[in-house]
Amino acid sequence: AGLDGDEHVNHSLTPMDARCGEMGFARKVFDEMGDRDLVSWNSMISGYSKMGFAKEAIWLFMEMKEEGFEPDEMTLVNVLGACGDLGLGRWVEGLVLEKKMEVNSYVGSALIDMYGKCGDLISARRVFDSMPNKDVVTWNAIIT
Repeated sequence: AGLDGDEHVNHSLTPMDARCGEMGFARKVFDEMGDRDLVSWNSMISGYSKMGFAKEAIWLFMEMKEEGFEPDEMTLVNVLGACGDLGLGRWVEGLVLEKKMEVNSYVGSALIDMYGKCGDLISARRVFDSMPNKDVVTWNAIIT
């Protein structure tokens, strides 16, 4: 039995299941979804990232890009949270710069955190220093 019902229900189930850690069911709903939107992609990437399934989060991000969806702040924060690979993190930062996206406190803090986890404190400091507006989120990222 498929989940061919109401698209609104499917769009509601995906983030709820992802937040609850029911990634298998969330993925089934997501895969059967007729018209995915950025919210559904972000919900799945976030769920995988938060549950520790970094490879799945990153593969889904790549699939999202192939499907023609452009990442937003939420996407980048979740993908960077899954990055334990310095090369991939630098690639994500390159996307931010290429698309001329704003490096606000959330994206900047995610970059700082990713570089810190990867042991590249010089790049973490470079991102911090380049941010025009530093708030408590940004300061916490550079301190920790």
